[in-house]
Amino acid sequence: MKYLLTLFTALLISFGSFSQELELVKDIDKQVQLSEIKSHLYFLASDELRGRNTGTIENEIAARYIAERFRSYGVKMAPGMDSYFQPVSLIKEVSPQKATLSVGEKTFNLGDDMVFYTSNNGTFSGEVVYVGFGLEDDLKGKDLKGKIVVAKAGNGNPEERLTPYTIQKQEMVEAAGGLGLVELYKPGRYPWKLIQYYFSGEKYRLDKGETSGKSTFPSAWLNDSDNLLAFFEESDGEIATISIHGKNNLSITVPNVVGYIEGTDPTMKSEYVMISAHLDHVGVSTTEGDSIWNGARDNGIGIANMLTAAEYLSKNPPKRSVAFLACNAEEKGLLGSRWYADHPVFPLEKTVFDLNTDTGGYNDVTKVTVVGFNRTSVTPLFVKSAQAFGLTAIDDPLPEENYYDRSDNVSFAAKGVPAVSYDPGYTEMNEEITKYYHQPTDEPNTLDYDYLTKYSKSFIYAVTLIGNRTEEIFWKEGDKYEEAGKTLYGVE
Repeated sequence: MKYLLTLFTALLISFGSFSQELELVKDIDKQVQLSEIKSHLYFLASDELRGRNTGTIENEIAARYIAERFRSYGVKMAPGMDSYFQPVSLIKEVSPQKATLSVGEKTFNLGDDMVFYTSNNGTFSGEVVYVGFGLEDDLKGKDLKGKIVVAKAGNGNPEERLTPYTIQKQEMVEAAGGLGLVELYKPGRYPWKLIQYYFSGEKYRLDKGETSGKSTFPSAWLNDSDNLLAFFEESDGEIATISIHGKNNLSITVPNVVGYIEGTDPTMKSEYVMISAHLDHVGVSTTEGDSIWNGARDNGIGIANMLTAAEYLSKNPPKRSVAFLACNAEEKGLLGSRWYADHPVFPLEKTVFDLNTDTGGYNDVTKVTVVGFNRTSVTPLFVKSAQAFGLTAIDDPLPEENYYDRSDNVSFAAKGVPAVSYDPGYTEMNEEITKYYHQPTDEPNTLDYDYLTKYSKSFIYAVTLIGNRTEEIFWKEGDKYEEAGKTLYGVE
């Protein structure tokens, strides 16, 4: 009899919990409106906001829009803050306007022939020394002092990224007294036009107040379409001159937008579920015709989703508090989220999870793609939140692209906070993605709002489930960020 009574009680509790969750799903389904999501996106991705590029007035208008939506929903300013804006200090590096590399009678010009990874105004002359790939073993025993060092880009593996090796080589050559580094880049997966785009114009980095700042040692990539290797091997010992003009650095401040909704549980409300998404995009290009890169998908969807969640959760908060971070300068290197992680408004050790949204697009409206799906203990909640609205939650189908470490969620993960990016569904990188990703075609009239409404409902449900969860929330054993999490939360 006692056993039956215990079983009956357990069934009642289980049924009560199921009934509450069913009512919650019905409530989300009723309250979250397509019209609101559409309104956010048509404003944020409008031509008038000119692509929301970091450091522009249009970027600030987007931030103001988010802040005023927060205010209207009753989202609170963070403790100790007198506005919704967290200033992010950046150094804006303006690339050289003119530069040449002369070796003997041959001259290479900025743009068509050459781009700079780091640079400084001036003229740098010295003997050419060719060093293969310029890796540590290649440099052993070589006298680099006062010389222009020439190396092949990368390490010989076409599958690996090149810029980490550029940084390593630059540091070693500069430490050895070299005057400059020139790497021969052979266009392949990334054409030279794309390299020009990423290396030219303006670049940004966090202003950490260092007196010396980032190295201004001249480090260039040279277009090796014409097989220049033999030329530089034969030029070993000749005098080369690098001449750079028009390089400039400026200090600027851009806004993150931060707020929170207080949880309902007297104890659990001291903990936070973070919702993050970046507000910036890439601005205006120099192409003819439509030159505004509106960024409806990247990341208008993420901000519209955040605002939709803020409106619902302000009326229906979970047990834990919910924090919001609209990050700036994501397109410049995750700078806004990195700044927040170094200067948290809500204690990171009290931040139990970060649910990010960042997308270049979608191609499967039956799915939600969770980048980091199996990395934390809350995976079943993603399955449940998607199923509740007729969707299927899947893991990132393109792990080789390392999207996890390329979005704002990684700024939290690196500090130890369990984090994923809960994104609209994609199953492959096909034309349905590439025709919009960082293109002027990424406009709000091209979106499927019925699907995005279902997606947003599932996101809100996921936040609520995490916000109410009493079981452990942590990294899966063996995850590369598990040790950082143990340090952050004091886990043995």
